Amino acid sequence: MTAARAIWRRPLRATGLAASVLALSVTAVLAPASAVAPAAAPSPTGPSAPPPGQHTPPPTPTRPVSVTVTPSSGALVGIASPITAHFSSPVSRKAAAESHMLVYVNGKFSRGAWYWKDSSTAVFRQSTFWPGHARVEVRLALRGVVLSSSASVDVVGAATTTRPYSLRIGHAFVAKVNGKTDRMVVTIDGKVVKTYGVSLGKVGFETRSGIKAVMEKYPLRHMSSILAGITDPNDQYDVQAPWATRITPTGEYVHGAPWAASRIGRRNGSHGCTNLLTAPAKWFYDTTIPGDAVVTTGTPRAMEFWNGTGAPYNMPWAQWLSRSALKGRAA
Repeated sequence: MTAARAIWRRPLRATGLAASVLALSVTAVLAPASAVAPAAAPSPTGPSAPPPGQHTPPPTPTRPVSVTVTPSSGALVGIASPITAHFSSPVSRKAAAESHMLVYVNGKFSRGAWYWKDSSTAVFRQSTFWPGHARVEVRLALRGVVLSSSASVDVVGAATTTRPYSLRIGHAFVAKVNGKTDRMVVTIDGKVVKTYGVSLGKVGFETRSGIKAVMEKYPLRHMSSILAGITDPNDQYDVQAPWATRITPTGEYVHGAPWAASRIGRRNGSHGCTNLLTAPAKWFYDTTIPGDAVVTTGTPRAMEFWNGTGAPYNMPWAQWLSRSALKGRAA
């Protein structure tokens, strides 16, 4: 072997650290990059793994609320009986509530609307009375619906807020009372069935003009000026009124007034009630159901929007819609 060949082969016989370096150099040249790069840590996935640098807050606690609907489901009521939904907690998402309380009349979507009296109470009516002999259904589906929320809690419908609810509408009874002619004309299902003489409120105690509805009945009702808060000695009275049918919570009744027979059908002279003779008062008492309509005209005093079952029907429809989130539409 010549000296030149000895010099050439010496590095090939290198051992120890030099051999290791040589081996790594050859591997780096020949192996693909994927063989020598360190394995990347797997990226977390799924809802429990937020993107890097982000934090998922815990779910907002919920608080269930209930709703009371009146009249009670299954009740038989008259055509002037609106539906009231009262929530146990204020509702701020009113459109969400309305869209889960849809109303149907005889299976068809009603174009009525929910009117919010306050943040916890909504009242439903149509622009006109219900049709007679109808079935009204409120499709309540509020379970889990967020009705209001804050930074600390979501207020949602409880399980009981999704349930069937329906009403039966009775005959289309309307008693039209005219304070100028002192007459009551009663129609049932569009046909005149009775005409009676009446006597309404005298000056200073005028009967309200507008829409009212039957609320409750008494075979005999004690009425007195003391109970009514009347202190004028010229207007004192204390009577037992037969067949008394309440039509406002503020004291208006349709009732028998045998002591006023001389003026019934001739002139007004009551303290605001609609006076009838005893026999007509009994017929009215026997024939009506809660929600039957009494429509008074011809007096200078107007009905208030809040004064009893029929009072909401006195509000102009445009004004009613102004307090509805969906304006009678389905969401």
